[in-house]
Formats: sequence, structure tokens, C-alpha cells
Amino acid sequence: MSKNKIYPFAVASVRSMENKLLSQQKLMQMAEAKSAEEALRLLSDTAYGKTQVQDVHQFEEMIETHLEETYTSVAKLIPDEALIDIFLYKNDYHNIKVLIKEEISKVSGKKLLVRGGTIPVENMKKNFRERNYAEMPTIDGDAVEEAISLYAKTKNGQYIDTVLDKACFAAMDERASEMKNPFVRKYVTMLADLTNLKTILRVKQMGRPFEAFEDACVPGGEILMDVFQRAYREESMLPVLKETSYGALCEQYMDKGFTVFEKACDDLLMEYIKEAKYKTLTPEPVVAYILAKETEAKCVRIILTCKLHNIDAEIIKERVREVYV
Repeated sequence: MSKNKIYPFAVASVRSMENKLLSQQKLMQMAEAKSAEEALRLLSDTAYGKTQVQDVHQFEEMIETHLEETYTSVAKLIPDEALIDIFLYKNDYHNIKVLIKEEISKVSGKKLLVRGGTIPVENMKKNFRERNYAEMPTIDGDAVEEAISLYAKTKNGQYIDTVLDKACFAAMDERASEMKNPFVRKYVTMLADLTNLKTILRVKQMGRPFEAFEDACVPGGEILMDVFQRAYREESMLPVLKETSYGALCEQYMDKGFTVFEKACDDLLMEYIKEAKYKTLTPEPVVAYILAKETEAKCVRIILTCKLHNIDAEIIKERVREVYV
């Protein structure tokens, strides 16, 4: 993408749309609601309220519909659809994983498929059945076949996730490099690094061998494998990880438990995304709006899931991520 390319109309439109993002205060009100049903009702006067659900357990349908509308609306604002597509790859790869597991288990994965990818769900189902990878350009066909083969050998469904997660990050990394947009490039790098930091923490906590991290480590980050290997060998990983760009994050949150660290990673990404607020003509605010919406949806999902499991309001508040507005 040319550095001189500007999107004044798109940015102006997104600025208007930002006014409808859920505030931290709104999310806290949902967290304090007496029931999941009450929390859901608090969304009735927001954009989420456009999708009516008969039962609070169907809230995922509401979230998916709203995100799909968001992706569609934003895509219309920017001629360069690839700028939007890179953030939809994860939906494509989620769906291909569901279809593989459906084929293996013979159990319908219909309820698990999500809309909002670059490939319509029905098209993906048809092309996967026919193994027509040419019609699924964002999907790495070799990775799909590798995942299926590894499962056949091991009967371990985790390999399906790890192989295709790697493929997804590789696709994002490649596309981000082609786009030459510094904001997107850095976001993809940070996302990969933070994903790997969460993985190494989980592997270490579970006492699993370093090979388990190597299997799950995704490409696209700046932290080298050698750094992770040196960190893993130590009783505490902090002295080594403090040498990275995420040293302050690791030092402050890594020893407070996985849930706390995971939230801190998401909040760090949001802190970076908020830098787009100071851009006026370039596409960064449009990208930031998409990511803000996805974080908002994650917060809604966390709150409603916790409410359905009768988790205390104070614990829910601790899990709610920082939002864009």
C-alpha cells in the first residue's frame, strides 16, 4: 500500500461509528447485572440489540451477526479489501478446523462455524469436501492435509489446532509483509509474540517438554526460538524474557497466573491499537476500529459466559479487557 494513499471518507465514517462502541462503564454494568438475562438486556439499546435472541444461551449468534455486519460495513469504506481480509483469516482457519473435526468425528460442527471470514461458510464446506483448495486461497491446503495426516497417526486432535494455527499466522505474516503498512505489520508481529508468550507460560506451568512449545509456536513474531529455549531451561523464565520488548509485561504479570497474564497481553495490544486515534487520513483508524470491535465482542462473550456460570461480578470485572473508547 502506498504511503501516500489516504482515506478521508473512511476515517470520518469510522470516527462516527466509534461513538457507538461499548464503553468500559457499560461493560461494568453488565458485569454487575444480577443475571445473564439482565446483562443481555443491557445490550438492547446498542448495536447488538438489532439481533434478537430467544434465549440468553444463544448470545453467540448475536455476537457473530454483529461482527459480520461490522466487517461488511468497514470493507465498503476501503477499496483495498486486503487490508480488511488479513483480520478475517482467523475466521477462515477456525472454520476449516471445525470442518476437519466434523469429518473425523462424524458429529455436526454447524453450531461452531462462524461467519465473517473471507470465504463464505457454504463455499468452504463444499470445497473442503472436494479438497478443492484452489477455491480457498486463504487456506494452506498442505497444512490441512498435514493436520489430517497427523491426526490419523496420533488420534490427537490438538495437532489439528497447532498445525492450522501456524498456517494462519504464516498467512497473516505474509500478507502483512506484502501490504507494507507499518501499523498492521507491527500488530501482526505483536500478536504472534504475545501468542507465543502465552504458550510458553502454559507449557511451563503444565510441566510439559519444550518440544510441546515448538509444536505450538506460531510464526511472525520477533522473539527468537533461542530466547524461548533459554527461558524455558531456567526455573524462572523472567530473567531471560525481560530482555525482550515485552520485558515489562512479563515482569509485572507473568507470575500472577495465566488468566491475568492473558488479559494483560490483550490490554497491551489494545494500548497499541489506540495509537490509531491520532491518525487522521491514513487507514490505521479503520483497522483499529475492526480490532476494537473484536475486543468488545470478546468482552461481551466473557461477561455473558461468566454470568451463565454464576461467577462473581468482581471476578468478571477483573477479566474484562480494556476497550478502545
